[in-house]
Amino acid sequence: MMLGRKPKNETPDAPESAPVAIVGMSCRFAGAPDPGALWRMLMAGRSAIETLPNDVSLPIGCANLFPDRVYPSSAGQLGGLYACQSFDQDFPRALNCGENQDLYFIAQLAIDALADAGLRARASEPVRGTLHLGYAPAFTSASVNWLGHTVFVEQTMDIARRFFPGAPADALEAVAAKLRESLPAPDGGAFGTALPHLVADAVARACSLAGAATVLDAGSLTGVSVLRAAADGLRRGAADVALAGAVTPPFSRAALTGLSGMVRFSAARSFAPFDRDARGTIPGEGGAFFVLKRRADALAAHDRIYALIRAGATAAGPAPLAEVAEKSRLPLPSVAMVEADGSGEPEADAAEVAELQELWGGHKPGGPLVGIGSVKGNLGHCFTAGAAAGLVKAALSLHRRVLAPQVAPARPLESLSRLDSSVYLLDRPRPWITGDPASPRRAAVLARGNGRSAAVLLEEEPEVRA
Repeated sequence: MMLGRKPKNETPDAPESAPVAIVGMSCRFAGAPDPGALWRMLMAGRSAIETLPNDVSLPIGCANLFPDRVYPSSAGQLGGLYACQSFDQDFPRALNCGENQDLYFIAQLAIDALADAGLRARASEPVRGTLHLGYAPAFTSASVNWLGHTVFVEQTMDIARRFFPGAPADALEAVAAKLRESLPAPDGGAFGTALPHLVADAVARACSLAGAATVLDAGSLTGVSVLRAAADGLRRGAADVALAGAVTPPFSRAALTGLSGMVRFSAARSFAPFDRDARGTIPGEGGAFFVLKRRADALAAHDRIYALIRAGATAAGPAPLAEVAEKSRLPLPSVAMVEADGSGEPEADAAEVAELQELWGGHKPGGPLVGIGSVKGNLGHCFTAGAAAGLVKAALSLHRRVLAPQVAPARPLESLSRLDSSVYLLDRPRPWITGDPASPRRAAVLARGNGRSAAVLLEEEPEVRA
C-alpha cells in the first residue's frame, strides 16, 4: 500500500479543518473483544459490568482506614481478553524480562487495528508513521517486582529488626534472601517495561513505524488527546499514517483503593449515566486503537473510512464544543449525536446536560435535536481509555448510520424529559436520518476530568464521493 502521496492538483485545507480519516480500529473492553462485539452490546443495551473477584473485591488495609470512601464492588473487567500471548507478537524474550503483560496487550491492540486497516504490522520496509499512546498505569508487574526486590524487602527487614532486636544478623539476612527468592527473578532489563515510553517504543518497532513514538497522559481526556495529536501530525505532514490508542490495564486492589479517594465510586452492581438515582461511577478496563490517514491518502488507497476527524479542543471548565465548531467552521446544530462524559455522578451528569441544553437552546418545531449518551454504563468508567471507548462508539454510529444507545436508566434526569429541550437521551437505537443531503452526519465525543474538558468532532464519509 502506498502512503502519503497527494495528487498534484490537490489544494491543501487549512490545518484546523483538513479532514483526517479513521481507516482502522480495534478494541478490547469488558465483554467486547473487538469493535463488532462492542456494537452488538450497544444495540442490545447490555452491560458487561460484573462483580469483582475475591482477590480485588476488598480495599487494602483496615476496614475503617478510609471510612468516608466508597469502594466499588463491581467493574467492567477484561478477564481473559487481557491475555495476549507473546509468541503471537514475536517479541524477543529479553525485551520483556520483567513480564509486564501490558506490553503484549497494547501491542495486540495496535496490530489488530493495523490489520483492520489492511496494513501489516511487520512490513518489509519501515512505514512513515507515528504512534501516540495513552498509557499511565499506577502500577505494573514490572515496577512492583522491582520495588519488591529493593524497597519492600528492605522495609520488611527494617520492621523485623525493630520487633526482634536480638536476632542474629545472618538469620535476618537469610530471611531477606528467602523473600527475594519468592519474587520473580529480575535481571538488568527488568525495569524497562515499567517505563511507558519504552513500551511505546517497543510497540512502534513491532508495527514497523519509523516515526516518533510518544506517550500521553491527560487522565480521562487521554483518548481525545491522543487522537487529536495523531491527526495534527498528519495535517502537518509529519507522517503518512498514525496509530493512536489509549489503554487502562486491569485494576489491582492497590489502584482501586487509591482511586476511591479521588473518584466517587458507586457500591451498586451496575449503573446508568444520566439516571437521577445514580450515586457514582463504576470502574472499567480495556483499550482501543485507531489507524489514521489524511483523507486524500485514504481515498487514493481505496480505504474503508469509519469517520472523519474534523476538529478538537481542550479547555478548563465546560466542554469546549463551541470552540470545536468554530475551528471546524461547521454549525453546532449540525451535530446530532454527543457521546458525553456521563460518569454516573449525579451533579456532574446534570451539569453536562445543562451545558448542552444551553448550547443548543430551546427546541422549536422542525428545529435540530441532539441525542446524548455514554458508553460507561456498558463498560464502566475506563479512565485513561474511557474517551477512546466513546470514540469507537461514535465512529461506528457514523459508519453504520445508526444512533447507538446507552444503557437505559430507570429514571432519567428530569431535565432530559422536558419537551422544550433540544437535548434528548439516546436510550434505544434509532436510525440516523438526515433530511439534508448537503449536511453530513456529525457526532461529538466529550471527556472531562480534574476541572478540564475536551471534545472532538467526527463526521461521516459521504456515501457518494465528489
